[in-house]
Amino acid sequence: MAGERRVCVTGTGGFAGSWLAKLLLSKGFVVHGTVRDPSDAKNDHLNRLENAENLKLFKADLLDYDSLSSAIAGCEGVFHTACLIPSAKVLKPEGTLLRRYH
Repeated sequence: MAGERRVCVTGTGGFAGSWLAKLLLSKGFVVHGTVRDPSDAKNDHLNRLENAENLKLFKADLLDYDSLSSAIAGCEGVFHTACLIPSAKVLKPEGTLLRRYH
């Protein structure tokens, strides 16, 4: 639709991301929201937000460029509220995460 304002919110399933998505939807934005799994029941509340027809959820992994790229495509801005949560306990995060993910 011409003239629509589209933004991406990473971490939409989280506390800050879901409130930000709610605010943006109330202001008339189309929101591309990233979550780990769009079909997970813990994201059902997002589909009940006012103007949720303007919310599109994307399965995304912060370490996967292609999954983030598809969520960001066509957006005029990105609100990055997601954070990396390793799947296993990291004993020395200051060294391990930097070496592994950079």
